Amino acid sequence: MSMRATTRIPVEFYYDDESRNWHFHARAGEVGIVGGGQETLEEARQAAAEAITSALKGQDPAVPDGGQVEYLDVAVG
Repeated sequence: MSMRATTRIPVEFYYDDESRNWHFHARAGEVGIVGGGQETLEEARQAAAEAITSALKGQDPAVPDGGQVEYLDVAVG
């Protein structure tokens, strides 16, 4: 059985004239991810995808007796 679920995470990209860099802000539920300092918009997009992936990765959960942990593959970008 194959499972598939998709969602869209809005990411705001903005250019800071003073620092001459691109920055981003993503909000996915209760998780807020802010980053930046990239010279190009494409680099900021890549950095945002990596930051979101890292935030979603999290830590291995504690499993109660009789519980089971499964990992879902998630594509970002």
